[in-house]
Amino acid sequence: TLWGCGNNYYGQLGLGNNTNKNTFTQATTNADDIKSIYCGVYHTIILKNDGTLWGCGYNEFGQLGLGDTTNRYTFTQIATNADNIKQVCCGYTHTFILKNDGTLWGCGRNNCGQLGLGDTTNRKIFTEIITNVDDVKQVYCGYYHTIISKNNGTLWSCGNGGYGQLGLGDAKDRT
Repeated sequence: TLWGCGNNYYGQLGLGNNTNKNTFTQATTNADDIKSIYCGVYHTIILKNDGTLWGCGYNEFGQLGLGDTTNRYTFTQIATNADNIKQVCCGYTHTFILKNDGTLWGCGRNNCGQLGLGDTTNRKIFTEIITNVDDVKQVYCGYYHTIISKNNGTLWSCGNGGYGQLGLGDAKDRT
């Protein structure tokens, strides 16, 4: 079973409403047989044991990967490009999936280039990242930045670097 509490302004607890909860409350709609849970600031993604991906909450930038920008108050299945998933990672308003075949896919806000697609255009569905993402071991999401570690031990970063969080020796954004 899945239980959540706290801020629910955008429906990120998956309870069917936007009422904040100060005690753990069970989500019952589409919240069964869960393998893993991933939380952004205002959105939640669950990976079920059958391999399906579901999301709820804030979706203004398409971070749920549902093809639109409508907030969801219950867990809704993400069907486009959301299969064969090894790992999920949520940033503030962006989401990444690393697939078992080693491909990396992102959606949501891309104002600082945090999707690593070479531009700053938001994506409403999971879009494959193809530059510098071979042999990815793990993906990590920050507020407006993303870091990947590769199996060869190197780290790669993109997005907002205004405070040096990309680790590149400067305070510049990278797309």
